[in-house]
Amino acid sequence: MVQNRVNFKIDVADDYEIMSLRAAEKIIKQVKNKPESLLCLAAGSTPTGTLKYLVEASRRNEVDFSQCFFVGLDEFVGLSWEDVGSCYHYVSEHFFRPLNISHDRIHFFKANNGNLKEECDETDSYILEHGGIDVLLLGVGVNGHLGLNEPFVSLDLNSHVIKLSDSTKVVGQKYFNQEKKLEQGITIGLKQVLESKTVVLIANGAVKREAMAALVIGTVDEKFPVSCLNLHENCFVYLDKEANPER
Repeated sequence: MVQNRVNFKIDVADDYEIMSLRAAEKIIKQVKNKPESLLCLAAGSTPTGTLKYLVEASRRNEVDFSQCFFVGLDEFVGLSWEDVGSCYHYVSEHFFRPLNISHDRIHFFKANNGNLKEECDETDSYILEHGGIDVLLLGVGVNGHLGLNEPFVSLDLNSHVIKLSDSTKVVGQKYFNQEKKLEQGITIGLKQVLESKTVVLIANGAVKREAMAALVIGTVDEKFPVSCLNLHENCFVYLDKEANPER
């Protein structure tokens, strides 16, 4: 456990919608400052509201995402882009398709590729070629994971394949119509998370309170990957009141 000062700024909203709107506003501000930003957008139930507000703002011509580039955060190994429940399918349905984002501006893991090392290497290269991730939108797992960086993962990894924790295997089932065998994930690493220029972390619901408590203590605890954000110099945390560990 490494002691460190708390660098991030916390915004606690009364409810999920307000939390989502405020997170979207932070992302919009960053994209306005750099229209060709490389964005990394998390999939899952928590980001849905934030992506909705980003799409609505774009349709009102308040922000333009057409010049941005996009890199995937993570994926369950074995899934294709077409699989309902995959991270790519989620972000496509909630963001890429509504805004007609050009496919040549999108790079996501192909988690059904037989050569997953190649997928990791290509993602690492894509991030480097674009000068690093400008804005990273993250949710947090019940066990404190970021992307699919599970507890006790090294802070020194770039993109990698990882064995899923039991809790992630269970929680992950909610994205599928029938039970899926989830054993491994492919994800950008915590090194790339910490190298991102701006991190926007969102968390809602009482089930996330323990993970958020591990973050706000101000230490880096390998049991809770989210706590590594104490090392980030430009991290913004948006919670609803249910996720607030000081509630």
